[in-house]
Amino acid sequence: MCQARGATTPLAPRNPLADLSAGLFGTGNDVAEERDPITPFTLYGTSFKKYLIEQLQGEKIISRSKGFTVNACVGAVEVTQETPQFQGLPTGDKALYAKNRVCRKSEGQDLKETCRSACESACTASLEIYGQQVTQESGFTLLASDKARMARSCTRNCSYECGKPGKAFDFVIPYRR
Repeated sequence: MCQARGATTPLAPRNPLADLSAGLFGTGNDVAEERDPITPFTLYGTSFKKYLIEQLQGEKIISRSKGFTVNACVGAVEVTQETPQFQGLPTGDKALYAKNRVCRKSEGQDLKETCRSACESACTASLEIYGQQVTQESGFTLLASDKARMARSCTRNCSYECGKPGKAFDFVIPYRR
């Protein structure tokens, strides 16, 4: 059948679930931040902990007090550097192999807060240095959102490992986007 000119066609009934899912997952018209082709890398780290605080004068220990001293070291290794020989190394040695490894020290009375402080500063500094290095070498940049996500993940894993009983623990955070 033909419709007369000027007649309107009835609209299809709206589906509220489709509208909801379009709002949650995007409509396909959203323009997301475009990722630069960054070579995948892995953050390798180690947290060392002492169950005391040492007061130093130069390299000489003057006194010791109750508390915690945490050294967190984090470094990035590109996938291209992860050879079969490298894969055979223990995680702690992989952390030592990382270029531009960053170590941060924190002292305090609360273990969780001391671990978080050392881990957060080491993870953030390591990602900043690695991001600058990648930008200088390739001209590409690591997205701020990816950098923030990696820093949160690194800090969380480092702090978790640091909070365990013992002296030193290693952690690994891969970036594969």
